[in-house]
Amino acid sequence: MLKVSELTHRVELGNDTLTILQGVNLEINRGESVAIVGRSGSGKTTLLGLLAGLDTPSEGSVVLDGAVVSDLNEDERARLRAQRVGFVFQSFQLLPALTALENVMLPLELGGVEHPERKARELLERVGLGQRLQHTPRQLSGGEQQRVAIARAFASNPVILFADEPTGNLDNRTGQAISDLLMALNSEQGTTLVMVTHDEHLATRCQRQFSIEAGVLSEPAGAERRREALS
Repeated sequence: MLKVSELTHRVELGNDTLTILQGVNLEINRGESVAIVGRSGSGKTTLLGLLAGLDTPSEGSVVLDGAVVSDLNEDERARLRAQRVGFVFQSFQLLPALTALENVMLPLELGGVEHPERKARELLERVGLGQRLQHTPRQLSGGEQQRVAIARAFASNPVILFADEPTGNLDNRTGQAISDLLMALNSEQGTTLVMVTHDEHLATRCQRQFSIEAGVLSEPAGAERRREALS
């Protein structure tokens, strides 16, 4: 599903160059759930943005479902994201003037899906918000807003879902419910799940865990042998 080779990302700061990611290599299989754990400033959110085609690397390549994302222009990356990628943000990123139903309907309408309202209603029912369809984000709790965001992310039947600190702005109990929901949808729909988080407990719920420190990605020793033993 996803193959990353020697991915490096640098930014220019005046006369200096800051290396945010250095030589990242990663392969993720279809349907897997993967967590990338790192502290603030470790490069994990930058990595997620490059994997999803939100930005382009300084060096290296990203291949997503057969498409060489790093070779696409901005319009081509946008089409790829619309057709194959879902994204859940820590800050929800809902449109404040739209209701929960309208927020979920929007990508369906843009994608030309038939009966967008019916599908949006079904998704919101699935995430437990069937009684909150006409509420705007300001009328919803943080956990409810994140449920709307998850419903919106799954609306286009993505082959891969990226989640950036999906429980970061939530209390422990609500965060647990959101992680339960993500894992359930990942299992039910066979969607590949890649999340970045600083929460190691959440990361252990994924099939594979990586750590990132100062832009260098690593997988715990013995992880590959454990996967082979379980297969």
